[in-house]
Amino acid sequence: MGEGPLGLRYLSAHANKRVMTAILGFHPHSIRKRRIAAPTVRWCVALGLCILLASCAKPPAPPPPPPPPAEVWPETGWTFSTPEAQGIDSEALAEAIEAIRNDNIPVHSLFVERKGYAFLDVYFFPFADNETHDLASVTKSVTSTLIGIAQGQHRLGSLDQPIISILPVTQTAAADPRKQRITVANLLSMTSGLDCRGNPAENVLLEMEQSPHWADFMLARPQAFDPGTTFEYCGGSMHLVSAALSRGVGESAFDLAHQFLFAPLAIAQAVWPADPDGVSYGFAGLELQPRDAAKLGHLWLHRGLWKDQQLVPTDYMVAALTPRASVQPGVQYGYGMWLYPSHAPYDFQANGRGGQRITVVPEQDLVEVATAGGVDENRIAPLLAEAVKANHPLPPNPVGVAWLAKIVAWAALPPVAYAPAAAPQWAPAIAGKTWLVSANPLGFHSLSLAFGTSGEGVIRFGFANGIVEDHPFGLDGVPRVSVNKASGHRVALVGRWSDNAFDLDYDEIARINAYRLHFVPVDNGLGIRITERSGLADITLTATPAAVN
Repeated sequence: MGEGPLGLRYLSAHANKRVMTAILGFHPHSIRKRRIAAPTVRWCVALGLCILLASCAKPPAPPPPPPPPAEVWPETGWTFSTPEAQGIDSEALAEAIEAIRNDNIPVHSLFVERKGYAFLDVYFFPFADNETHDLASVTKSVTSTLIGIAQGQHRLGSLDQPIISILPVTQTAAADPRKQRITVANLLSMTSGLDCRGNPAENVLLEMEQSPHWADFMLARPQAFDPGTTFEYCGGSMHLVSAALSRGVGESAFDLAHQFLFAPLAIAQAVWPADPDGVSYGFAGLELQPRDAAKLGHLWLHRGLWKDQQLVPTDYMVAALTPRASVQPGVQYGYGMWLYPSHAPYDFQANGRGGQRITVVPEQDLVEVATAGGVDENRIAPLLAEAVKANHPLPPNPVGVAWLAKIVAWAALPPVAYAPAAAPQWAPAIAGKTWLVSANPLGFHSLSLAFGTSGEGVIRFGFANGIVEDHPFGLDGVPRVSVNKASGHRVALVGRWSDNAFDLDYDEIARINAYRLHFVPVDNGLGIRITERSGLADITLTATPAAVN
């Protein structure tokens, strides 16, 4: 069937013949070949006219779409649903996952829920289900949420109080009178005016982390702007917020979160490091499972309400999601939250380096969580957005659901191995030796390489503290997974030969960073260039063979 010029339904010629055959009991072409009595012919013509008039009548209005399912709350775990039941196209989701995997986009996980119903929970090799993931600067949004909780408990004063009224101030920090006007609200909105830019050769966060008292270090930073006038993204500013929170409530942000945020949300597995003074990192470092991170998004979507508990005061959540600073056209910042009024539909996000995202789309009652190892969010957000079709259930699609399940299972599998490339003639010159490495920020001072014959090799790192770590790597295109002793997290390594170099990819997976070590033989040693996928590192080292006893 098709549509006529006025939206009237019409039948193709072939289909028309089939219908007439069914009604009349014979094919219309046979009319000329059969003798039919005149009354019978008149009856058939009348019946045909009735059929024609009926086909021209205005069709009945389609039934209204079924109502969307009622909200559910993931009190102990998520309730899973088919995508179509939530107005989502399962085949479009499958295509998105397939594209991510085929294009080698380093996404680690995707979790999407609507109205409390989860319909996508996928993990890409080598990241695994039930593993916590570093959320990087998503932590800032959680720190902000805890400020709201403390305010709701009347354990923290006004956001407009100067930070120096909460934290002890060194003489250096007090020298600039503008610092006396920096408020908690300024720090939350990245408008403190503290200089976080530094010189081209320095990294302010790294310097802070190497200082004995991080809050003191940040308060002693030069004042670049008047407080409240200029947006400047500054991780150290949010660490000052965490320090003020700890001093105000008498416990760390992590302890506060355990009692009043993670426990009500049934989040049992979390990691959150602290500085030398016991202050939880206010700017980064929080680790959660992706499906637990989605609970935070669900809480924010409901303005701090969790079922029948107002965990975060509504007034604070509204304030946090109100634009406080303009970042660039179409992008604004609240209290630890990124706001996107230029997006259609509007969304707000907790963002972290390397592609960590909790995206909340209020109009669609939707929460998306992505973890990754160095991804531009613009590469994956459109793929997911394409799957959202309606705000009501779609017709069931069991074929699409089955295909999606297969694609989700495939994403978790390692790649197919291939025959390893032959090692170049110079390979024996670098294998089996201990190489002493020049000073580097990664902390290792020696390494050795061994190349097996079964598509696998081993690299050994020696550290100044005496720790030695052996990590296998694949030479057949399949990363080998082992555990980093320092972090306790799994790492994945894969290597490949070229005519004049050996490349080793060292992926910290849940810790986001993915390094490439590029080994080149040089006179009397090795040249080693180390780069990191998200731009965190680009250093060149030299290595010389250790003396043989």
